[in-house]
Amino acid sequence: MIDVGRATSGRSRSGSTLRGPVAAVAFAVLVTAGAFGCAPSGYYNASQSSLDSLMTTQAEILKRVDALDKKVEATRESVQTTRANTDTRLTEVSQRLDVMEGKMDESGERFSSVAQKIDTVRERLSRADSTRAASGIVRADTSAILDPEAAYNAAYADLSAGRYDLARQAFGEYLKHYPDTERSDNAQYWVGECLYATGDFDGAIAEYAKVVERYPKGDKVAAALLKTGYAHARMNRADQAKKFFQQVVNRYPKSDEARLAKERLASK
Repeated sequence: MIDVGRATSGRSRSGSTLRGPVAAVAFAVLVTAGAFGCAPSGYYNASQSSLDSLMTTQAEILKRVDALDKKVEATRESVQTTRANTDTRLTEVSQRLDVMEGKMDESGERFSSVAQKIDTVRERLSRADSTRAASGIVRADTSAILDPEAAYNAAYADLSAGRYDLARQAFGEYLKHYPDTERSDNAQYWVGECLYATGDFDGAIAEYAKVVERYPKGDKVAAALLKTGYAHARMNRADQAKKFFQQVVNRYPKSDEARLAKERLASK
C-alpha cells in the first residue's frame, strides 16, 4: 500500500494547498481497489503511474512557486534599495539647491554694492565736469574720482548696455585721470570699440593705433591690430586690411586673434 502522508510530508508552505487534491486521488484509488478486490496487475500499475505523475507534477509546481517567491522577494528588496537611494539623492539635491540659493543671495548683495559704487562715480564725474565747465578750469581734477576700479566699471557698464557715446566719454575721462593703470590699455581699446560700433571706422583706427603706440606690452595690442584690419575691410581697403591681418599672424601666431586673421586672409 502507498503511504500518501509520507509522500507529501516536508513540502513548503506554498504547496500545502496541493495536498488535498493529491490525497483525494490516492484515497479514491485505494477505495476502488478495495471495492473490486483483486484487480488485474495492469490496473495497479496504471494507478501507481498516475500517482507518480501527480507527485512529479506537484514537485515541479512547488519548485516554480518557490522560484516565484524568491523573485518576488528579490524584487521587493530591489525596490526598497532604489527607494532608499532616491531619497538620499533627493536630500543631496535639496542641500545643493539651498547652497546655490545662498550663493545667489550673496551675489545679489555684491551686485547691488557694485551698482551703488558705479552710480556714485557717475555722479562724481558729472559733478566734476559741471564744475570744470562753470569755472573754465581745463586741468584734470583728480580729486573728483576716488576709485579707479569703480570708474572703469561704470564706463564698461555703459559699453555693455550699448550706450557707446556715454561709454566713450567715460573711458576718456578714465584715461585722463588714470593713463598708466593695468586697465588703461583696455580703456583705450574700448574707446576704439565704441567708435567702431557707431560706424566711425577712421576714428576707431586712430584709437586702436594709440593702444599699440602707448601700451605696446599690453594684452590688447593683438586685438587692436585685428580690429584695425576689420575697420579697413569695412571701408573696402583690402590691401590695408591684409597688412594688419598679416601683422597679427606674424606677431601673435598662437593667439585667438591670429586664428581670426588667418580666416580673413584665407577668404581673400
